[in-house]
Amino acid sequence: MIDKIKKILEEHVGKKNAISSAKIADIIGVSEDDTHVFTRDLLLQAAETYGLPLAASNRGYYLISNDTEYEEYMTSLDKRIEGINKRKDIITQNYKGDKK
Repeated sequence: MIDKIKKILEEHVGKKNAISSAKIADIIGVSEDDTHVFTRDLLLQAAETYGLPLAASNRGYYLISNDTEYEEYMTSLDKRIEGINKRKDIITQNYKGDKK
């Protein structure tokens, strides 16, 4: 199945050519709920197996085609990491903050 995903992604190079995980699921014949967890896992497997420069945007998945797209995606991932760390800090403070 990941070989099919590789072929699909090779047709979606550049952010403007992104394809949704729902569309990928349809193409490979996978029926999923709205989260598309299985398809997203297959996308990551394909990227790892075939060394694909996979990125995601609000429009879907695509292969990075230039330095600008790479930098934008790295910035996006860094912001997500910051958000998760902030959430962890808040929950930790709320849970352990008043405990001695």
